[in-house]
Amino acid sequence: MERTERKARWFGPILAAIAITGLLVRVLYVLLERRDIAFVGDAYFYHAGANLLADGKGFISPYAYADGQVMQAADHPPLYIIFLAVPSLLRMTSVMTHLVWSCLLGTATIIVVGYLGRTVANERAGILAAAVAAVYPGFWAFDGSLQAETLAVFATALVLLFSYRFWRKPSGPRMVAVGVACGAAALARSELILLVPLLVAPLGLLVRSAAFRRRARLVAVGAAAALVVIAPWVGYNIVRFRHPVYLSSQFDSLLASANCDSVYYGPGTGYFSIPCAAAVAKRHHLTNEMDESEQAIVFRRAAVEYIRDHQSRLPIVAAARVGRILGVFHPSHQLAADVVVDGREVPVSRAALFSFYALTLLSFAGVIVLRRRGAAPVFPLIAVLVMVVLTVALTYGDTRFRAPAEVVLAILAAVAVDAGISAVSARRRDRHDQAGPGAIGDTESGFVRVSEPR
Repeated sequence: MERTERKARWFGPILAAIAITGLLVRVLYVLLERRDIAFVGDAYFYHAGANLLADGKGFISPYAYADGQVMQAADHPPLYIIFLAVPSLLRMTSVMTHLVWSCLLGTATIIVVGYLGRTVANERAGILAAAVAAVYPGFWAFDGSLQAETLAVFATALVLLFSYRFWRKPSGPRMVAVGVACGAAALARSELILLVPLLVAPLGLLVRSAAFRRRARLVAVGAAAALVVIAPWVGYNIVRFRHPVYLSSQFDSLLASANCDSVYYGPGTGYFSIPCAAAVAKRHHLTNEMDESEQAIVFRRAAVEYIRDHQSRLPIVAAARVGRILGVFHPSHQLAADVVVDGREVPVSRAALFSFYALTLLSFAGVIVLRRRGAAPVFPLIAVLVMVVLTVALTYGDTRFRAPAEVVLAILAAVAVDAGISAVSARRRDRHDQAGPGAIGDTESGFVRVSEPR
């Protein structure tokens, strides 16, 4: 008991210190590298959309509004826009304010990852996982980019934390927490809705101490909780669009961008091409007078038609998509895409790639350690990885889609390093014990001095 209390006392202060360090890393990145950037694309949509929402305009297209039109928009799920709208409501509407506000969310992720690591393994693994989250470029680069991945990473960590707490002590309220977190995650990135079938269902069905009827009820409770969270957004979309729009209206235009010649052949294989969707829009005379749900039907039909005509190529393209996020298929092209499309600096992109390789290698060892220990299941972590692979294989390969999986890599890498430290410590203790009662041991340095008999 004394050892446990001592651990509990040092865990909080060290985690806080790591979180503060991570905040400094993020703020310095923003101040030194991001303050003069003119954000475009999704980043502009989130920033301007949040300001419009705070002004009472609702969820409308910032691009159309800049041209003097009011066009209902559901290009992205709403949660990150709502998050950015909080400072906007206080009339802090600048890009810099939104960047710093995102840095605070990234810092919260460090704390959640620390508690997740402790829940999965132990306090030391939690501290190691938090340290990874604090300095890993794959995390803090998003915090300085005004991308919803900042929120997706936080939500994924929260889903996993609640999932492991449910596994430790299954109950209805804890399953509700898992479902609510999954629903919130889906409102950050729409593909995270896959966590409901991939994670909520196994969590409930694999509870060993309950009868099947109770396990099925737990699954239903978790799924219902997720549905309750996303229902207001879905209902809002159904009312304002001519055809059904659920989490996002962008999926169909994304399919049109990801299924065309330029991304099925050549160096761009597995990526996406905005000109492809633009060509579809031009060919079918799409205009801003059509709402997004009407445009989505056209994009979807064009994508399905192209896929049907190139079925033999689809397995190769899907493999290339997955290879892109793993950094093994045309990594130089993906690095260039990170810089040109997502606006990252070249050194940051390279640091993210090489540190991703390191985390991935450590994660293999982490899986082995968890399976051997048997104290915590691996499947919640694997569920997130499966979700990412499915998303990428069905859409396109981009390092942004890898973000939720990097939470898993941080945890598994921390477990592996923690196991390595434990093994070294055990070896030192063994050497000390073998030296006998006359030994004076320095267990910290690993040296043992044996006293000579007088």
